[in-house]
Amino acid sequence: MTASVAEDQGPDRVVDTLSSECVRLLPIDSAEVFLPGLKSERYPAAEAGPALESFETGSGVAVDDLSAEVTRWPGYVARMAGLGFAAVSALPLRAMEETVGAVTFLSTETAVLSAEDRRLGQALADVATLCLIQQRELRHYRTLSEQLQTALDSRVIIEQAKGMLAERAGVGVSKAFQRLRAFARSTNRKLSDVAHGVVDGTVDSEEFLRSRGG
Repeated sequence: MTASVAEDQGPDRVVDTLSSECVRLLPIDSAEVFLPGLKSERYPAAEAGPALESFETGSGVAVDDLSAEVTRWPGYVARMAGLGFAAVSALPLRAMEETVGAVTFLSTETAVLSAEDRRLGQALADVATLCLIQQRELRHYRTLSEQLQTALDSRVIIEQAKGMLAERAGVGVSKAFQRLRAFARSTNRKLSDVAHGVVDGTVDSEEFLRSRGG
């Protein structure tokens, strides 16, 4: 799971590893991961059940006989019964005060996980949560860095265009910038796009400079 962060493989890798390791290490038959903030058809939608309850409360939920909870979670119990599961435990995916989801442990026999198994399950869930949060933070800072770089690139090209226009028109850079901005507005184009055109010669800067006088 930690390798998925370094390799930028996304939340799917973390979820896959969490699910497979839980099934391998715990006395369960299957596992589901509930991530309400992730828009993907791959994960179960929010429905009344132990995962949603664990996510909302930040606490574990243990049900040794799902058939006894049909009035509590009718849709969920029916879905699990159709899949052959009889018992479920849910643990929150939580780090500090933030809960990002929940993991459910499913069994075909009526049983509850032991205290030791629940501690192991929570340890796996905690590691997965930290990985998911780290991935989210990395994506955020990567997006921010790209936005800042784009802004910087735009600023640089605008400064270049201002200098070229000032020289061609024999005016100050402030006046050149006013003409550049006025041209962008009159043609309904982005200022950075017009600046690119001035620098690469695709915009006839001489024409719009002459049309605006000194």
